[in-house]
Amino acid sequence: MEKKRKWRYLKTFAAAMMLCTCLIAEPAAAAVNNGTVYPITSNEMAGWPQGPEVACETAVLMEADSGIILYNKGMDELRYPASITKIMTALLAIENCSLDTQVTFSETAVAAEQVAGSSTINMQVGEVITIRDCLFGLMIQSANEVAIQLAETVSGSEAAFAELMNQKAAEIGCKNTHFVNASGLPDENHYTTAYDMALIFREALKNDTFKEIIGTQTYYIPATNLTATERRLHTHHPLLAEESAEHYEGCIGGKSGSTEAAGKTLVTGAEQNGVTYLAVVMKGADMAPNCADTTNLFNYGFQNFEKKELNGGSLLLPKGITMEQLETTEEKQENGNTLVKYSYSGQYLGSEIKEPPKEEKIKSEEKQEDKTSDNTAAAKDKEDTNSKDGTENISLTSILLIIMAALIIVLIVLLGVLVRHDRKRKKKRRRKKK
Repeated sequence: MEKKRKWRYLKTFAAAMMLCTCLIAEPAAAAVNNGTVYPITSNEMAGWPQGPEVACETAVLMEADSGIILYNKGMDELRYPASITKIMTALLAIENCSLDTQVTFSETAVAAEQVAGSSTINMQVGEVITIRDCLFGLMIQSANEVAIQLAETVSGSEAAFAELMNQKAAEIGCKNTHFVNASGLPDENHYTTAYDMALIFREALKNDTFKEIIGTQTYYIPATNLTATERRLHTHHPLLAEESAEHYEGCIGGKSGSTEAAGKTLVTGAEQNGVTYLAVVMKGADMAPNCADTTNLFNYGFQNFEKKELNGGSLLLPKGITMEQLETTEEKQENGNTLVKYSYSGQYLGSEIKEPPKEEKIKSEEKQEDKTSDNTAAAKDKEDTNSKDGTENISLTSILLIIMAALIIVLIVLLGVLVRHDRKRKKKRRRKKK
């Protein structure tokens, strides 16, 4: 009876350990709170330019260079991304593959074409195209089989690639993102936020190849080993397409997404007068309202903020606000300069480097020169000491060599005397015998 009880305890303990292992290995399903109406938090800042009402559930507007947030509506709330996931997939493929590499499509990748409603460019098992062609198929046509094939090419499997996606997201600074696939197909453990997607898009835009791909409206994949004709791809992004009623002047591209769980998602960049804004809208009812929301966000940014280039930095200044109204914090640097950070109503706006007044700068430079001179003098003293020590060592060695030479000479002389003495004794003995 005692043995059975012990065995029961052991089984209970083992089951508990297995449960803990599962909880560690796989995150719990995300509590994606759809349907909640979030306030526009940025509008609550005193004196801040009032942003537009948007139809989507969550949204963010970010300045690309600095990462400054101009507009925030539930930007940290979890949402399903759908195909905007492919921004991360494209970035990792570009970073880990040569564009000219030939890719042969697997059965696993092509099987994604069979998923209901799946975006595809109808690749066949064994068909070969380049990584470059894959990237255009991924971002322009949103092909799911291409996403899976790129994942397999980079990491060997889609699961291993998802781990790489999560590592990259953490490196970028994403706090509320977890990927389980490369395409954005529905999964309760596949989620992100508007803010995290803006961070991912901002990182991707640092890559020239990525910028070229998302800014291309039409691309042709050449005939392959299994197709006799080329494939024509045309952008799905309404704000980029010139023939679209939603086309936005200065749009540099982006990515759209759509599933039943995610609703309509849209990530977009736009540049005017040297300023680039990134807009992310999530859980929209349809693509047309998403485009209207994005357009309104861009207009809000370009019309209400001015970018000022400063010494060693820049400042995104709300119109109607002067620099004298900004809050400042200062940080002294080792070289004597001061890093000045500007904010308004608690919102960081940028920074600049201020050099000290001329007299202080001269004193600082003199101190630096004195320090350098002291270091040089100390080094010279050390060199002289080493040289002196070396000379003394050489002198001592010479004396020892001379003494040794003298001793050798003395020994030779003594040996000669002894030999002579021995010869004389032998001669005397011989005479006595005679």
